[in-house]
Amino acid sequence: MKKFLVVLMVAVLVSSALFAAAQAESTAMPEFIEIGTAGTGGAYYPIGIAMAEILNTKLGTKATAQVTGGAVENIRLIQEGSVKIALTTTSSAYRGLKGIAPFTSASPRVAGLFSNLTQGVYQIAVRRGSGINNLKDLIGKRVSLGPQGGLGVELSSYVFQAAGFTINDVRATFLSYEESATMMKDGNLDAVIIQTALPNPALRQLEASGGKFDMIGIPEDVMQKVIAAHPYFAKFTIPASMYGTPAEVVTLNSTNMAIIDANLSEQVVYDITKALFESIQAIRNSQPGAKDFNMKDAAQMPIPLHPGAKKYFVEQGVLVGGN
Repeated sequence: MKKFLVVLMVAVLVSSALFAAAQAESTAMPEFIEIGTAGTGGAYYPIGIAMAEILNTKLGTKATAQVTGGAVENIRLIQEGSVKIALTTTSSAYRGLKGIAPFTSASPRVAGLFSNLTQGVYQIAVRRGSGINNLKDLIGKRVSLGPQGGLGVELSSYVFQAAGFTINDVRATFLSYEESATMMKDGNLDAVIIQTALPNPALRQLEASGGKFDMIGIPEDVMQKVIAAHPYFAKFTIPASMYGTPAEVVTLNSTNMAIIDANLSEQVVYDITKALFESIQAIRNSQPGAKDFNMKDAAQMPIPLHPGAKKYFVEQGVLVGGN
């Protein structure tokens, strides 16, 4: 009996030590924090780099910006635990969390970190001299829809369908924005479709290197069909000064946001949120489209905030506790 009690006490002590160790590990800042972005030619990548630098400096972790397929793929990467933070669109975050098409199942590990980072603008750049003057002129042409898994591919399917054709009607490729712009300059592509904040770095580089391109817009009837079916998109006007076009270009946009692994502890996410917003100017400076990023709008989003992010926003007075 005495031997049994000794064994039992040892087992309890070991179990308690293991539980305490597990608890400490769960509340400790991860050594590595992967931030899912998109291609190097898009707006997500420089923002991800800025976020990683902030976390490395303020939290002593090893954060890195990871090149990914973009907004849609980043939902999957969070759900499978491949990245801990990712940039995406509000529409993708909402549908990914709930398992609404194009997602085949719910992604409960998706939690909100902050929103209203940049505006993701749908941009159709066409090689000057390609003969493309409107949406239907894309039929039969060599068109890069951006990286597979990016919102540009999905939104193109909605836009093309509303205009009376499909992705199968164009000679589609799925390349990074940077590679697409280079191939268009070399005459190997007729058009590239981009879904990023303004200005897109790949298009700016194309412009700076002497590449000649035009922008085409979306007709009002097509736009209204897309918005009616997918109300998380909105009408947006690209100023003529953005890429030196003869006139402003009317298109669609969606809001970009950051998501985080819901399995991370409240304290870890609170510390991450605090670090990022204490250095908010570095995020604003990382990409022109993020220049108006602010804490008040960042707390407003279509999916639940991670409790750690929510705690920080409540402390800062931009959210009311319980909301």
